[in-house]
Amino acid sequence: MSNTKDVTIKDVVYRAKMKNKNIDKNKIIKAYEYACSMHKDQKRKSGEPYIIHPLNVAYILADLGLDTTTICAALLHDVVEDTKATYEDINKMFGEDVAELVEGVTKLSRLFKTVEEAKAENYKKMFIAMEKDIRVIILKLADRLHNVRTLEYLRRDRQIAISKETIELYAPIAHKLGMYDMKMKLQDGAFKYLYPEDYEKVTKKLEEKISENKRSLEKTKNRIMLELKRQRILANVKIETKHLFNIYKKINGKNITMDEIKDLFSIKIVTKGKAECYRILGILNTIYSIIPGTFKDYIATPRNNMYQAIHEVLLGEEGVMFEAQICSYTMEKIAKYGITNYFSYMMYETAKNKEAIFEENLSGIKDSLELGNLIENPKRFLETLKDEILDDEVYVFTPKGDIKVLPKGSTAIDFAYNIHQEIGDHIKRCIINSISMPFITKLKNGDIVEIETGDKETNIQEEWLKEVKTAKAKTSMVKLLNKNRRKEKEKKTFEILAKDRKNLALEVTNIFTESKINIENLEADVDNSQARIRLTIISKPKINLRNILEKLQKIKDVRKVEIEE
Repeated sequence: MSNTKDVTIKDVVYRAKMKNKNIDKNKIIKAYEYACSMHKDQKRKSGEPYIIHPLNVAYILADLGLDTTTICAALLHDVVEDTKATYEDINKMFGEDVAELVEGVTKLSRLFKTVEEAKAENYKKMFIAMEKDIRVIILKLADRLHNVRTLEYLRRDRQIAISKETIELYAPIAHKLGMYDMKMKLQDGAFKYLYPEDYEKVTKKLEEKISENKRSLEKTKNRIMLELKRQRILANVKIETKHLFNIYKKINGKNITMDEIKDLFSIKIVTKGKAECYRILGILNTIYSIIPGTFKDYIATPRNNMYQAIHEVLLGEEGVMFEAQICSYTMEKIAKYGITNYFSYMMYETAKNKEAIFEENLSGIKDSLELGNLIENPKRFLETLKDEILDDEVYVFTPKGDIKVLPKGSTAIDFAYNIHQEIGDHIKRCIINSISMPFITKLKNGDIVEIETGDKETNIQEEWLKEVKTAKAKTSMVKLLNKNRRKEKEKKTFEILAKDRKNLALEVTNIFTESKINIENLEADVDNSQARIRLTIISKPKINLRNILEKLQKIKDVRKVEIEE
């Protein structure tokens, strides 16, 4: 429904029932009626009754196939924040699960600010809530989508702030969850208000390009359908265009015109299964010429967010380029709805499944949270968090051929920590494509990376933190740096002045070895029969330094003993 204010509770229930047969209609209507009574005198900035907003959020979630609990929480998500209703009221009337979801979203809404430090703290709270119940962020995405659709009623400064946050944080989270459709709606909706002039230019130019190439694309589509019919392959074939914000990003990122975008148009071919996908690939490559360097097989190597399809750019009828996107019906559904395909309420209610869903899709965000607790710089935390959830990825391989997907710009250290904590902590040598390279070398698609480890922990350099991309690597490196700093503080250096004689140094060291204290460094100088011995140890809590000092002072010919902190 394009006009969001036309949504009714009947629409929500009907859509929910279509997508999920286990929906409890009565509970949803009860939640709606309670929300209406709580919001009855409230209006939105548009002048509409406030209930229009939770209704639209609930409809978005119903369309995604979410469960009764989440849809009820959507209808009630603002009552605790904006009315006299309490958590206890919701818990009593609708159960703990609904109340927890409402509480999770309410906490996030209360804390949203523009100050960087507040933002960092708020995002931490958001992802902690996500780890507990990932439906919190799905509800928040739906809430943000409807808010973006109604930005026209807000002041310009609020339009800019909300649009920027949507593109930088919410759309990438949707991408990370595999919710491609949600991501695109968020991006295009925010693009309209963040860069209105560019939005109009891109929209107008795209309409011109569609009009200009429509006939050729239809000819290409019809030929493909004819060839598939001859080969007795059942498939749905449709023409699509690149989304507006993606066009804008490509034009600005590569400094090109829309005419130079190779995948401006796509022909999507959806078929039964994987085998048919590869048969269709063969047919397309027989009748059309492929543009070199454009082939991507995400079926063989799926993206981190579960996306699977074959992509390649071909030269179609009358010389019009198009990107072929080949996938199965299941793959298309996963690409559109992402993680919401993978849990019904029955599957999701166990703690084990909650943890597995979060770990599989958002483990990098979990590492970011730990990093945020270790470092005091909120800017660094936010940068790392955004690196974890941005679309751009790099695909690299282990020597055995296992693929590792990392954020674009990742280094060999990121790779090492991606394999295992211990490998990163003990990295000794990095070999990329059979050549020994520095640890902070940026990785490229297709690189084969081998990590050699040693017994000693990696000598981490603080400046490396600026180069690595993943939160896991940064968190582990910060821990090692802090550990080394503590060791430095624990070191004690003894300086002994004495008359030089035979076995003096041996007698000094014996005092430490008898007390089972490891000597890290020993220096001895002699000048005109005067000996100066400098000896460094790692101080342990149980070491009695006063006792050691007294023993050293009792050694024959020792004149002075000092301890340097």
